[in-house]
Amino acid sequence: MPYLIRSILKNRGAMLLFVPLLLLYASSYFQRTAVPGTIFSQLQADLGLNAFQIAGIGASFVYIYALSQLVVGMLADKYGGARVVTAGGILFCAGTFIFPLLDNLCGLYFCRMLAGLGASTMYLSLVKETDHIFGHKNYAVIMGAVYFVGYGGGLFGTLPFERLIEYFSWRSVLLGSGILSIILYCFFLLGKRNVPASEISGGKLSFAPFLKVVRNPYSWVILYCATVNFAIYFIIQTVFGKKFLEDFTGMSSSKAAACIFSLTCVCMAVLFTSSMISRLMRNRRKPLILFSTALCLLNTILMTLAIYFEFNGTVFAVCYLLYAVASGFSVIFSMSEQEVNSPDTMTQATGFINMINYLAVAVFSILVGILLDSFGGQQVNGAVIYSKQAYLTLFLLLMIPAATSFLASFFIPETRGKYLHHSGV
Repeated sequence: MPYLIRSILKNRGAMLLFVPLLLLYASSYFQRTAVPGTIFSQLQADLGLNAFQIAGIGASFVYIYALSQLVVGMLADKYGGARVVTAGGILFCAGTFIFPLLDNLCGLYFCRMLAGLGASTMYLSLVKETDHIFGHKNYAVIMGAVYFVGYGGGLFGTLPFERLIEYFSWRSVLLGSGILSIILYCFFLLGKRNVPASEISGGKLSFAPFLKVVRNPYSWVILYCATVNFAIYFIIQTVFGKKFLEDFTGMSSSKAAACIFSLTCVCMAVLFTSSMISRLMRNRRKPLILFSTALCLLNTILMTLAIYFEFNGTVFAVCYLLYAVASGFSVIFSMSEQEVNSPDTMTQATGFINMINYLAVAVFSILVGILLDSFGGQQVNGAVIYSKQAYLTLFLLLMIPAATSFLASFFIPETRGKYLHHSGV
């Protein structure tokens, strides 16, 4: 920790760049969380959209975000994170500002894609700048803080956002968030002027580092386990979690949003402390990975039983929090993915796991929308109330990836905070 404080004091100029970038990342996380999950019913009532179309609004952001990760990783390695975000920030601000002004479904999809493309530049640029500014010795602790602040943005996309749209229209609130993103981007540009530009690395853009990661079988095992944990949590947080509580337990919109708010708070706390816990365990990663996959499986079984026996809302709220705990170890999966490879593939390994995580979210979101629509539902005030059978089927299906993820986690090697390879795979 003293080394970290010295690094911060030594790089005070760089913090003028790092802090606005971190807040922009939080803004992008707000966009992922708030739309469409928190305003699911409002989109149905105001625009007449079905579950598949609403899931598509979320997926259009996530698809482009995920597919951009490999190229963004290469660009960040070559040109540095600041240059990449300079271009991406314009796209993100444009997409978030224009989205609430539109009614056309194709236009909404396009704006979400634009925002997703811009947001895709921020995470890997933060990874690059964190390692550059603070060094690998304190990388895990700083990345825990990065996750914490990022998820903090997501936190505002739950209960605070839901409360605001009770007094203002959802369009007005999202327009305000777009304006805030523009302001943060301007601060980022000002901070960039006070920091020497990073050198542009020689050579052409190459997929070689990515191919090293792909050829490593351990990369895929970690990737699968991380993706299952993250995707189940994220679609509950951003797509159908609030809707389920309203439909199945009869919770009010504010109470359901409070549950999602609490879920996000718990995930933030675990994200912030998980890297410290790993450090106290002498940088062991595997015990935390095993714990998180086991918790995800057991909790999915509990959710299925709770739906079948129609337990009260408190049980489901607790289950949501347990999903948050399981997903809170995302930073451990990310570090393990980097460490089973080599230092020269760090950005590509991170981009790979991030890409597949969000591709899975996009695919799962669409499948959830199709599944809910296939069961139909009851129209109430313009919104659709989905049946017990629809949600029971959903969680029965989620048990399959959760179980295989738990079994696969036993094959992940222990890295103890060290790279298993030093010059490629």
